[in-house]
Amino acid sequence: MVMDALRGYVQLANGLTEVTKQRAQQAAKALLQQTGADALTSGLTAKVSDLADEIVATSKSNRQLLQAIVANEVEGAVARLGFVRSEEVAALTRRVNLLQQELADAMANAAAAPAAPAKAAPAKSAPAKKAPVKKATVKKAAAKKTATKSTAKKAAKKAPAKKA
Repeated sequence: MVMDALRGYVQLANGLTEVTKQRAQQAAKALLQQTGADALTSGLTAKVSDLADEIVATSKSNRQLLQAIVANEVEGAVARLGFVRSEEVAALTRRVNLLQQELADAMANAAAAPAAPAKAAPAKSAPAKKAPVKKATVKKAAAKKTATKSTAKKAAKKAPAKKA
């Protein structure tokens, strides 16, 4: 019987159970009755009330510490696993939406702007056509060099080794 009362007190003090004022007072009364303190009726209610207040305060403090420990462990596990927090996802979502809006605005401005200077644009487009032709010939020449090298390598592999 004493162990049950003491166990209830310890559980409440450790913050492992939800503590209400009434439950703390019940545990304090049970503990005081088991220890023989109930024989002294004067000041018993004050002692019970003080003990109940201590139980509630200790329980709240221990529960907060336990929550902090669990939160720290969860945060560490999330960081090790590489998960992203919801705040980061929300910030990135806002950024993507902003960039999409800027892109839409830029495309609308670009569509409206070239309509006026359309006559000046064809004069500049003719030299631009010649530049890709030169690049294409350079690519063809590079392709020919590569083909020549690969043909030479194949021939070297097929030819028997000469004895000295």
